[in-house]
Amino acid sequence: MLDGSVSGSVFASPATGQVLYAIAQLYKYHSGGVIVIIGNYTGDRLNFGKAIEKAKIAGIKVEGLIVGEDVASSHNKTGGRSMCGEVFFYKLCGGMAAKGFDLVTIRNIAAEANKFMATLGVTLSPCSLPGQHTLFEIAHDELELGAGVHGEAGITKMKIGTAKEVVTMILDKVVAHIKLKSGDRVAVMINNLGGTSLLEMNIIAAETKDYLENKRITPERIFSGHMKTSLEMHGFQICLMNLNQEHGDLWLELLDYPTTVLGWAGGPLSVKGDGGVGDDETLLQAHSRKITTGPKLSPKEQEIFRGCLETAAEEVAKNEGLLNRLDSGCGDGDCGNTLKKFGQAITSYLKMSSLEYPSNVLWDLSEIAETDMGGSSGGIYSLGLSAASQTLANAKSNDASAWLTAWQGAMEAITKYGGAEPGDRTMLDTLYPASVVYKENMKGDIKTTLKKTVEAADKGAKATANMTAKAGRASYVSSIYTQDEDAGARAAAIWLQAILNYIIDKY
Repeated sequence: MLDGSVSGSVFASPATGQVLYAIAQLYKYHSGGVIVIIGNYTGDRLNFGKAIEKAKIAGIKVEGLIVGEDVASSHNKTGGRSMCGEVFFYKLCGGMAAKGFDLVTIRNIAAEANKFMATLGVTLSPCSLPGQHTLFEIAHDELELGAGVHGEAGITKMKIGTAKEVVTMILDKVVAHIKLKSGDRVAVMINNLGGTSLLEMNIIAAETKDYLENKRITPERIFSGHMKTSLEMHGFQICLMNLNQEHGDLWLELLDYPTTVLGWAGGPLSVKGDGGVGDDETLLQAHSRKITTGPKLSPKEQEIFRGCLETAAEEVAKNEGLLNRLDSGCGDGDCGNTLKKFGQAITSYLKMSSLEYPSNVLWDLSEIAETDMGGSSGGIYSLGLSAASQTLANAKSNDASAWLTAWQGAMEAITKYGGAEPGDRTMLDTLYPASVVYKENMKGDIKTTLKKTVEAADKGAKATANMTAKAGRASYVSSIYTQDEDAGARAAAIWLQAILNYIIDKY
């Protein structure tokens, strides 16, 4: 199964640096490379994605695999969330690695398997973070259909039925989703969300077996237990993997491949062993970013650059309350807090850092976003800034075209790992139209160009109020919570306008 695992805070993605440490540690002992299995959640996609890109820059052989099979969220643009089916990939990839498959082959076979599985579940009660209230409410005679493994509520509430009725309802949807038919073979995973008794799990397993056999679908394997829990949530999920004619025998062989992992089947890992691998403080130093510089700024240009960053940091701090309010309907209500922390960290950075090479500054800012912001926002900003840094490092001169290319590189990186595009109600709806206006006018008068770009950024942020969220956290909630501007889009407009207005004043 897995050779390494990286955990963040409860229900949160780990930081990029933690993921990168794990990649580098495994690569130290496995020259064939590292495959990183990423659950299909925005924060994980961003932070794990940034770690993969940094590892590649450092010369590490690594491949990423984004997996997700949730039926309830399958309508999202980025696909269904990762549920307990992700554990199947630990086993499939682990088996292939043990059998000597190369890195790209492992990734491709696993990606193919992801197309042939689906998961759906229910819960009778919510969970709660330690010391806090429950994350949502359920009446005593109701259940939530489509609840997630991070404490999320489901897509709809239903009246409680018998085990047979509930299992039938779930499997009807799963079977239809992956188009199973009579004569097919499946591997089944029944996942305890944390607070379901063994007695209940056995009843559910029996009902699942009966349902499939009545449909003349053969359950070749049934794995039941605590595969991917949601703290004390009282519920379960059922995942089916279609062991199709082309690949099914191989997938089944990989699922059966011997492992001593305790969570899968028990074994020697329950016994204390000797030795172990200690921390290696030099590990990430050996795989740090290669030195790249790009265009050099004159003393005057450095002062303008410094002023731009200081002004942007001040403006996001001033608008903390506004951004929190815009974020409260569809998020955690902390967008303003997060951006303020970033701004404060930038202000501290500017007191002691050289701005001679803007590529290096942007890289430093990406690291600050990674460590000081956290969450999805930190991942987005870190990815965008690091991509802009790498693009600018390859520029030949400090001109409008070079900065436009860096701008476009940042947006491409955000789209690649965040899954969003212009029109999806995100910060890209500010950045993209502003970049288009900048590109169309950059050969003209500089002040006129920047003023038009400022206007485009504001217009783009305002337009998000009428958009349907198709990516990010807002896409998971009802549209009644997204009637105002997107917080991320307005935040991008605030700092972009602050930067451009500062330059206008200085010319």
